[in-house]
Amino acid sequence: MRRVKVTLPGTITNLGTGLSTLGLAVGLHTTIEVSERTDSLLNVETSGEDAGRYPLGIRHPVILGMSRIFQRLERSVVGINVRVDNHIPTALGLGVETAFFVGGMIAANNLFGSPFARAELLQIASRVTGRADQAVTSMVGGLTASTIIGDTVNYRNFPLSPMKVVLALPILPDYAEKTRAVLPDTPPMRDALHNLSRLPFLIEALKAGDLMMAGKVMDDRLFAPYRAAHIPGYEDVIEIARLNGAASVSLCGSGPTLLALAANQHQKIADVIARTFEDIGISVKTWIVPIDTQGIVLSVAQTG
Repeated sequence: MRRVKVTLPGTITNLGTGLSTLGLAVGLHTTIEVSERTDSLLNVETSGEDAGRYPLGIRHPVILGMSRIFQRLERSVVGINVRVDNHIPTALGLGVETAFFVGGMIAANNLFGSPFARAELLQIASRVTGRADQAVTSMVGGLTASTIIGDTVNYRNFPLSPMKVVLALPILPDYAEKTRAVLPDTPPMRDALHNLSRLPFLIEALKAGDLMMAGKVMDDRLFAPYRAAHIPGYEDVIEIARLNGAASVSLCGSGPTLLALAANQHQKIADVIARTFEDIGISVKTWIVPIDTQGIVLSVAQTG
């Protein structure tokens, strides 16, 4: 019998002007350990961030990911122990459900000796989750670009200078409801061209670690203005963070989490963002995390 342990990073997608294509893996992780049982039981245990948020059975995203592999192989294991130790807060918008699903697929694949190559797993995960950007970034780490051409997911993984980022989550209980339908069906052409003209510069700036240039070209005009309007104090936070060393502050994913890029003074930036929100009565949580350049970390052991 086999025991498989998979660790995957959280992912920032909709990164600045790189909507639905760029992804950045960060050093907050989920670890999934799967082992075979001698009986026919399914046992799922969770710990860490938001433990208990998902059902402890066949509807857990890890089990759903495993099931996709079992279906394709037309075989399964008799019984399974699954332990999920998650350190990716779900409220941050870092693709934790996609990480669960991908981790389940990888674990199931390795229980049977890896019949599917990584490229095949990427195709399956991207199609099933509908989030190729998250699936690719979680698997390969670092800075990625992805797109679907025909039925095939195409991606690139770019070399990336080491850096840390600041994540700040203002506690806005009604944010999701208010922003659910705020995006226009047809955005202005000038805003689309604005984003497209800046995307190549954003990629090159992040690759080179040129955070000042990255800060100049992060300003998304397709999604951010409509969502940021529902974050009180948003413009003040940006201005104060920049005055205290941030190269840029932008939405992380769909918000309300904010992403700040900076070469240094990360704790100072996190503190001033928190104080600015707190001055208008909004609680906030902050994290300072490195970029993850590894993606999946996998170990397989034979037991029994």
